[in-house]
Amino acid sequence: MSISSKSRRDARRRRTPQGASARSDAPQIHAQLKGPDDRVLAGATYADGEWTFVLRGEPVTSTASAAMLLAMLRHVAASRHAQGIATRLSVSKALDAAANAEAAAEGRTLTEHLDWLEAERRTRNDPPAPAPVTH
Repeated sequence: MSISSKSRRDARRRRTPQGASARSDAPQIHAQLKGPDDRVLAGATYADGEWTFVLRGEPVTSTASAAMLLAMLRHVAASRHAQGIATRLSVSKALDAAANAEAAAEGRTLTEHLDWLEAERRTRNDPPAPAPVTH
C-alpha cells in the first residue's frame, strides 16, 4: 500500500459520517406522495419534535401536528387529482399513529378530523362577515 493511497483513504473516512450517530441527526422520512411516474411530489419528515412538509424537495412549513401534516399532503393529492394526475400516498406507522391519536383526542376518527381540517383550511381566508347594520 502506498503512502498516498492511505492518506486519501484516511481523508475520505474523516469526511464520511460514520455509524448511527451521524444518521440520527438526519430527518426521518415519514410520508411520500408519488406521481404516476413514481417521482416524489411531496413528503414529510420528522426531526426535533416537528413534522416538516416538503414540496418539490424543499421544506415548506413545520408543525407539531401530525394530522395537520397529513391534511396538507391530502390537499396536494386532491389538487393533483383535479389536474388529472394520479398520486399515491405512503405514510409511516409512526405518522399514522400520531395523527390518529390527535384525532381521538378531538373525539373524531382520523378521516373525520382530516375532513374538519380541510373545511377549516377552505374558510381560513374568507373575508369576515359584515357587521350587522343597526339604526
